[in-house]
Parts: sequence; C-alpha cells; structure tokens
Amino acid sequence: MIRDLIILIIITILYCIILFIIAPMVDHAFSPLHKDETNVEIFMEIIMQIITVSVIWFYLRYFINKIIHKYVHIKNISAIDTSIAIISGLILVGLQSHLKSKLEYITHEHPFRIMRIFND
Repeated sequence: MIRDLIILIIITILYCIILFIIAPMVDHAFSPLHKDETNVEIFMEIIMQIITVSVIWFYLRYFINKIIHKYVHIKNISAIDTSIAIISGLILVGLQSHLKSKLEYITHEHPFRIMRIFND
C-alpha cells in the first residue's frame, strides 16, 4: 500500500515535469491571438490547436501507461491511470496560453453576443 503510494507520487512528479516541458512547446507552435484576423481564421486555429493537444495528450498517456505497465508492478493501476488523466488535462490544456486567449476572444465575438439574444 505505501509502496504503491510512493510509486504514484514519483510517477506523478515525473509526468508533471514531462508536461511542463512539452506544453509550452505545443503552445508556441501556434501563433498568438491576432485580432486583425477574421473570426473564421481564429476559429480554425483554435480547432487545429485543440486537435494537436488532443493527439499529443493521447499518445503521451499511451506511452506513459505502457512504460508503467511494463516496468512498475502496481496492484491498483487504475489509480495511476486516473491521476495521469487528471494531471495531463490540467497541465497540458492549462498551459496553452495562446489557445485560452483565442477562446476568450472568440467567445466574446460569438453571434449571440452580437445579436443580443441573451442578456449578460
């Protein structure tokens, strides 16, 4: 039980370090928000960045899980899978500053806001 907890903590720390290295690289692969672009161009950049983050997230989790299953013999492997899923979601998406700024901008440019169908 204690051994599994220590392994979970070590894997979590290593996974965080990997994500803190990879996430900014992915973010800087995409341009920051340029308000002079059309909403369609910004929306397409958002879609491309979300797809890229999703693919990287999927393969990173896949390879980390394979390594864990191969080298670490733990009884409650579902706890590690769950923690990796939560951590990767928070860190990988949370560090996408270009994506967050584009999403915030496009949200305020949404047609419902322009037509004032719903009051804020």
